[in-house]
Amino acid sequence: MSDRLRIAVYYNVGWGGGRRWLYECVSRLAKLHDVDLYSIDRNSIGVQHPDVNELGQHAEIVTFSDLPRFPGVLRPLNVPLVWIDLWRFAQASRVVADRIDARKYDVLFASIGGYTEAPMVLRHTKTLSAYYCHEPMRNVYEPKVRRPYNSNSLTTLPRRLWNRAYWGGLIRRWDRQGTRGASLVIANSKYTADYANRAYAVSPEVNYPGVDVEAFRPAERPRERFVLMVGELVSSKGVDWAVRAIATIPAGHRPPIVLVCNRVYAPERHYVETIAKDCGVELIIRERVPDAEVKRLFQTASAMLYTPHLEPFGLVALEAMASGTPVVAVREAGPIETVVDGETGFLCERDPQQLGDAVLRLMDDELLRARMSKAGREHVMAHWTWERSVERLDGLLRALVERHRADPGMSAKEGIGGIAAGG
Repeated sequence: MSDRLRIAVYYNVGWGGGRRWLYECVSRLAKLHDVDLYSIDRNSIGVQHPDVNELGQHAEIVTFSDLPRFPGVLRPLNVPLVWIDLWRFAQASRVVADRIDARKYDVLFASIGGYTEAPMVLRHTKTLSAYYCHEPMRNVYEPKVRRPYNSNSLTTLPRRLWNRAYWGGLIRRWDRQGTRGASLVIANSKYTADYANRAYAVSPEVNYPGVDVEAFRPAERPRERFVLMVGELVSSKGVDWAVRAIATIPAGHRPPIVLVCNRVYAPERHYVETIAKDCGVELIIRERVPDAEVKRLFQTASAMLYTPHLEPFGLVALEAMASGTPVVAVREAGPIETVVDGETGFLCERDPQQLGDAVLRLMDDELLRARMSKAGREHVMAHWTWERSVERLDGLLRALVERHRADPGMSAKEGIGGIAAGG
């Protein structure tokens, strides 16, 4: 199939790796196909960057604002407001699905949905669809990382009942319906594909994201003695593990941690800053850092320290390697598929001493750091470019449409890699 497809792209994702993935995918798909963009713009998630809407021939943005919330001791009064917002968002999703169906696209390509991980649009649309699953809805399927600020016995039971009714009930059901409503499910890693199979009984195809190797590249700048972390400051990112790892390094050799955040949860910030102070670790937290400065930090850090809990993929590890920065990561989930242990960095057990020892080796051994820096860049250039990623994505979308055209009687929900056998 060599003709251009008419593709509707639906998204609802703000800052972070998901937004960068979206921009890179759509910018390249738009060169190959006729792409229109659809989104429900939740003002509550803030300014979205980069601007994906500039890439489409046609864009329809449904504006949506959460109802005002009560602060402080009045927060329990927000419960009905949350349910009302969820219902309003579901209705807006139906409107968007109807608009997409009315324009008769060859395929709908959908990513992160808003209240649910899988877009609610997929529950309603009749258009052939491919859903790119960055991760299953983890707060539904995984226990929360324990924190002292969540251990108040007076609030534990109400919170548990709320989670069971909201997240474990309607949200879980709608997320599952959205995922299984797609004609094709695409996962960003083998780990995510296996996870989605267990959670939703679907059989995803794997399409790894890529890295902008021109934006993230080594520079003729001296390496500085600090460890870089990039991501949200929330409990699942495991910043406390990184702090404790650096604390195992003797004080005279202990590098500071520079943490670049696109979102900060205030209780988690207080928690990790308290640990850092108690451990004697210098933790520098920088929020909403401009792109140019982020890239400079990637180029000048001595190492990237990556300690999230079961991160399904983790684009920042690849961006670090593309920049010539070795990665020290936990040996679990996504990093196992991206970091080549002993060549582009180190994979360690979730143990502060192991992580700290690996960081210290990179700090003290300039030849090792240079070798891993070179290997990391070469690894990304060989296996993790956006051109390679979108070529694979394009092939998956074309195969889905071609099969549907060859069998017009096939339901739009009967694609390739969709519902697993017996699911």
